[in-house]
Amino acid sequence: MDTITKHHILLLGGTGICGTIFTRAALEAGHKLTLYVRTPSKIPSDLSSNTNLSVIQGELQDAEGLKKAAACGADIFISLAGPTLGKREGTPITDALHNLYPLLLANGTTKRILILSTASYSAPEDTHSIKWFFAINFYIRVIGGDTYDEIRGMAEETVALGEKIDWTVFRVPLLYGKELGENEGPVNAVYVGDRHGRDGLKLDRGRLARWILGELEEGKWANSGIPMLANA
Repeated sequence: MDTITKHHILLLGGTGICGTIFTRAALEAGHKLTLYVRTPSKIPSDLSSNTNLSVIQGELQDAEGLKKAAACGADIFISLAGPTLGKREGTPITDALHNLYPLLLANGTTKRILILSTASYSAPEDTHSIKWFFAINFYIRVIGGDTYDEIRGMAEETVALGEKIDWTVFRVPLLYGKELGENEGPVNAVYVGDRHGRDGLKLDRGRLARWILGELEEGKWANSGIPMLANA
């Protein structure tokens, strides 16, 4: 039987619903995590007490905090952080990644980066999709506040890494589900405009967590991959 590689994961966005679900799944799988968070008290007590979980408190714009996070020894960096739809908050996540990436490249331990995005960022392999055209142009760009610019900026900072490190920008549709395992099932990883219609508009957060962990092992999208994910 093949042995699953255990990783040390530096996680951004670990106190949101998606981040909490992923943290739980990753700890259950035996991985070590370091969470960079603004408010550690938001981490559920059963997770914060886990010996495989470490916490670094800091703001996105905190240069010293980001340096400390980059030096934690993680071999994987994952961001599940995202903007709040409709808010005018600028692009703090994009700015943080712009400052963090050089630190991760210089630390000598990080081997792979995985970043959450949406279909607001287009992959070269995408084709025309009426549903996504309307979702982006008549919903996100109209009422989304700075969401569109932030999502695109996060992805652009990652894509700009080129061949310096293995990276994956995984794009998600509408996320739902509040608990790990409440809606188990496979995930389609395709491109927008998939001719079989697999680029769906919904994805369970628990399935997303399982997909990320599986991708860490399989590495199918490790080399500059920009898949669109949806429930299968």
